[in-house]
Amino acid sequence: MQFSRIFRSHGADEGYLRIAMPAALEGGFMIALSAADIIMVGALGVTAIAAVSIFSQPRLMLLVFARSIAAALTLLVAQCIGAGRAAEAGQFLRQTLFTALLLFFVLHVVFFVYLGEILSWMGAAAYLDLALTYGYAALFGVFLTSVTTVLQAYLLGQGQTHVVLMTNVWGNVVNVACNALFIYGLGPFPALGVLGAGIGTVIGTAWTLFHTLCALWDKRVLCGRYLPNLVYGRAFFPIVMGVFSEQGFERVGMVLYTRMVAEISMGAYAVHAVCMNFCDFYYQFAGGLGKASMVQSGQAHGAGDPLRWRSQLFEALRWGFFFSCIAFCLTALLREPIFQIYTADASLLPMGTVILLFVAVVSFPEAHQLIAAGGHDDTCCCVFLHQHCTPASAPHGVFSLCARHGACRCMVRPRHRPVSTCGSGECLALAICEAPAADGRSESVAVNIAGR
Repeated sequence: MQFSRIFRSHGADEGYLRIAMPAALEGGFMIALSAADIIMVGALGVTAIAAVSIFSQPRLMLLVFARSIAAALTLLVAQCIGAGRAAEAGQFLRQTLFTALLLFFVLHVVFFVYLGEILSWMGAAAYLDLALTYGYAALFGVFLTSVTTVLQAYLLGQGQTHVVLMTNVWGNVVNVACNALFIYGLGPFPALGVLGAGIGTVIGTAWTLFHTLCALWDKRVLCGRYLPNLVYGRAFFPIVMGVFSEQGFERVGMVLYTRMVAEISMGAYAVHAVCMNFCDFYYQFAGGLGKASMVQSGQAHGAGDPLRWRSQLFEALRWGFFFSCIAFCLTALLREPIFQIYTADASLLPMGTVILLFVAVVSFPEAHQLIAAGGHDDTCCCVFLHQHCTPASAPHGVFSLCARHGACRCMVRPRHRPVSTCGSGECLALAICEAPAADGRSESVAVNIAGR
């Protein structure tokens, strides 16, 4: 297969990129929020860089909860939109927001009380006062970001990634402007150093939250029932726990790794902080590609079209490889000037350029993992059949697809069994599902899944 053919432009590509590119750029701007603080305090010295960057791991630990909840909400909203149930999507948003606000409040209070102990454990004992000066201010910004992330999940589920992008762009502009005013003390504003970086973050995140609320207010989805019910719990919590288990273990590993680096020396940690922050740019960019895959997967699921899901996942993986090639080449060739953007300390440059070369290589597995995680749904085909051959009185749950498209491994209700499978080796045109009827006998329901 020719390389030019692999990356040809057609309707499927355009549909994917229309969702993926704003989401990917939005992910980059989210990292720019924290990068702006590190870059702009770089002029204050290595200690200031370490004091600001040491808060990155507590920040990401808190955002794991927000991102897990947001991922589940995005998928549920996408499924509702694909199935034509827009009102149900709004209800999911309100119930999720209620649940998230309670959780976020408790978590941020705990982190506020124990922030000193957390930062000390992570290796900030030598510059703890400076780290706390930034951390207490930035912690409030994390709370606002967490709420914004959940609200924007609704827009992502609808495929309106351009709205999310523009909202976060302006939030970052405000953050950078406020950083310049409060870090360096421009005009009548006092020079507050690392505290100014924290204040700028709070103002920038507040601006983003405000505009996100305005976008949702125009859609009239914030009025209605907020208290979760049993139906919501059954749909939401299995998804969010699955996402959280993966992201949580990853975050624990990164926290332990950061602590080990911080114990080596302040210089080593400064290099680590710079390189990880830059790595996060592509991580979030690839995460945006994964969000687009999740949106398309959810909408295909809701519409009952598993073949569209498979095709769109392949398109996403091709584009992920393409962008990874670009990221690798740019990072490998420009790693020295990239590192110098963060700090002018020449003693850190030799180590930093070597680490950035590893960052360039990591772009490939990062993209593949995030896109596949966002677009892959083992239960997609099973739930598709479940939705289309289920009488209200007798839900079905065990189905078999032909080997050409892969077997469905989901067994929702083990007492139900498949009656027929594909005997020709071609696509299964008719799936027959058997389940107990109300009188105890078995009934068969046929569903046409042809058209492939």
